[in-house]
Amino acid sequence: MRIEIRPRTAVALLFAILALTVSGSLVGTELSADEQTTEFDMESLEDGTQLYPYTSAGQTTAQRTLALNLIVYGDVEATEYVLREQSAGEWEELEDDEADIAHDEESLENQSSIAWGSADGSVRYTYFEPPGEQGRWVDESYQLKDGTYLGERHHIRAYTDPVEGNWTAMQAHWEHWDWFELRHSVHSIEDSQSYVESEFFDQWYVEDLSREWVGNDLSSDGDGWVSVVELRDELLLGLLGIALVASLRTQTRRGQRTLTRLQNDSGIQMTVQALLVVTAIVALVMAVRVGAVRAEQLFPTANPKLIVAVFYPVLVCGLPVIAYLMARHLEPVPAFSAAAIGFVVAMFLDLSQLGVSSLALQTFIHRGSLAVALGFIAAGASQTARSPVFVLGHVRTGVLLWVVAVGLPLLQFLSL
Repeated sequence: MRIEIRPRTAVALLFAILALTVSGSLVGTELSADEQTTEFDMESLEDGTQLYPYTSAGQTTAQRTLALNLIVYGDVEATEYVLREQSAGEWEELEDDEADIAHDEESLENQSSIAWGSADGSVRYTYFEPPGEQGRWVDESYQLKDGTYLGERHHIRAYTDPVEGNWTAMQAHWEHWDWFELRHSVHSIEDSQSYVESEFFDQWYVEDLSREWVGNDLSSDGDGWVSVVELRDELLLGLLGIALVASLRTQTRRGQRTLTRLQNDSGIQMTVQALLVVTAIVALVMAVRVGAVRAEQLFPTANPKLIVAVFYPVLVCGLPVIAYLMARHLEPVPAFSAAAIGFVVAMFLDLSQLGVSSLALQTFIHRGSLAVALGFIAAGASQTARSPVFVLGHVRTGVLLWVVAVGLPLLQFLSL
C-alpha cells in the first residue's frame, strides 16, 4: 500500500509540535520561577561566614542555578594549585549515608590522570556574609575544566574567601555542548562532585575528607550533601615547594570517531542509497562535534564562540542540503525514513559519546521536529531525479519546519 505524505498534514503536525514545545517551556519556566522564590537557609562555614548554597545567574536568589557541592578549607592559592597541577589517587565513590573518608599517607605514589585547565563559561554568582560584615554577591574567582567546551566536560566554578583566604566553595557539574540550543546542558552535578573528590582522596596533604548534609538538593541530580575537604597547611608548604620545580603534566581527551562507509556490493540499490543518507547525516553531525572540539584544542586561546560561529552554520545548513541531495534516487517514503532515522541515529551517537543518558521532554520534542523536517525535505527531493514536474510541497514544508525548529532556541539571545 502506498503511503502519501501530505503537506497539509505536515503543517498541522508542525503547529502541534510548536504548541507542545512552547507550552512545555512556559510551564518549565513558571515552575522554575515558583521554586526559585523560595527562601533558603544560609550555610555556616568554619569561620562563621554565612554562605548561600547555590549559584545564581544574577545577583538575586530568583535566578538560582546549581547547588554548591564542595568546600575546601585551606589556603585558596594552594587549593587552586592542587587542582591545576597535582594529581589525585585512586578512589571509590561515596555512598549517601557515609560521612568521614579515611586517608592513607602511603598513597603519595598513587597518581591519576586528571588535568584541570582554565575554563570559559558564563558568570555565576553566590552570596556570603562574613562575620560582622554586610553580605555581598560575588562572581567566581576562577573556572576549571576537564574536557572540552564544545564536547563534554567536568566544569568547576570556584568562589574563594575574599576576606582571609581560608576557604574555597565550588560548584562542579558535568555538561555537554548542545549545538541546537547553542548552550551547555548540565546532566549531573553528583558525578562531578565525586570526580573532584578524587583529587583529594588518599592524599598526604589532606587532613580530612567528608560529606556534610546541607539540604541544597533543588538542582539537577544534587542530593543535598556537600563534600568538605580539610587541607594540612604544614604539608601544603612542602607540596608547593616541590611543585615549583615540577613540570606541568597535561593530558587532553581525544574524541574517537568510528564511521564506516558502506560499499555498493549488492543489487539492492535503494537500500544502499538509504544507508548512505543515514551515514551522511551521522557523519556531518559527528564531524561538527569532533571538528569543533579539535579546533578548540588546536587554538586554546581562541574564544569558543568564534568556533561556534564557524561550525554552527555548517550544521544547520548542511543537514537539509545533505538530505535533499542524497535522497534524490529514493522513493518518497524510504527517503523520509532514511533522513529522519539518520538524524535520530546521529543524535543518539553524539549524546552517547558525551555520556548523556536522558533528555528533557522539550529537548526530545525539539529533536523530533528536526527529524521530521529532514524527512519531508528528503521525501520532496526524491521526486526530482525521476519526474520532470517537481512539486515543492514536501520540500517547502520541511524547510519551514526546519527553520522554525532551529530558530526557536535562538530566541533566548534576543533582549525583548
